[in-house]
Amino acid sequence: MYVFTKLLTNLYFWIFAKRLGIFNPAAKKITTPMILGVNHPNSFLDAIIVGAVMDHRVHFITRSGVFKNPVVRKILRSVNMIPIYRMTDGKDQLANNDATFEEVRAILKRGEHVLIFVEGFCRHQTTLQLPLKKGAPRMLLQAWADGLDVTFLPVWVRYNSFVDFPKSFDINFGKQFGKEVVREGMETGAAMMAINKAAEVQLQHLSEKINADTRIKIPKFLLFIPAMLGVLTHFLFYVPLERLAWKLRGEQYYDSILFCLMAFLYPVYLLLVFFVVKAFAGTAIALASIVALPLLAKSYVMWK
Repeated sequence: MYVFTKLLTNLYFWIFAKRLGIFNPAAKKITTPMILGVNHPNSFLDAIIVGAVMDHRVHFITRSGVFKNPVVRKILRSVNMIPIYRMTDGKDQLANNDATFEEVRAILKRGEHVLIFVEGFCRHQTTLQLPLKKGAPRMLLQAWADGLDVTFLPVWVRYNSFVDFPKSFDINFGKQFGKEVVREGMETGAAMMAINKAAEVQLQHLSEKINADTRIKIPKFLLFIPAMLGVLTHFLFYVPLERLAWKLRGEQYYDSILFCLMAFLYPVYLLLVFFVVKAFAGTAIALASIVALPLLAKSYVMWK
């Protein structure tokens, strides 16, 4: 399920994203065990898009509240999400975090990545929310105590809007760091503060980094007709999903729900179009239709 989700997310980027900018793209190719410390402006969409661009397998620390439904829990676990418990979940639940940290230790020992939101909560914002939480430093210190050469990578995620479509994404990777930020003999509390300070400095810088727009520019008048055809051929796909996402949005979830609905259901839409067109016009035209539809959708995204 993890690989499938990653493929669908990258398909979404190619068709429906107006722009995807990546700063320091070499970082996404790192294959050594690493903790990714990410800001958290836009619900679970933040984890999805960072995980999609990373070459190596990523596991995601996620608030425990979304795991309550057994079916949802199974789905979330299948895409490498791990529950973390907070005081708001009940003081009696905090002991469950011991199992979470043990799972993280096992993941890092396998050489894989762990993503954690260092602000500790989600809020639609464009600035870093301080102070950073202690979860990431705790994981890092435990890994070092286990003798693992684990590093920390600050990551800043930015959106052009939390509600508009089509959307532009920026994923700004910092520089990984390790034990060099902690002095010999430092107490645990001071070591955690040093790790968070190193992360904070980089995240502040990354939040101000604006990526250049490297897209190929096509005059809008050339895109107008295919863009309008894109609207006509995708109206019945987009509008119901947008309205459903709005109804299910809850607090700060609209963008994430719409993204997931579009990413997962677009292949279904193409398959449905294929069979309908095939029934009336034959296989050749049906195949041409499912090739043309993504191109028309992309034309609208570029035109808008």
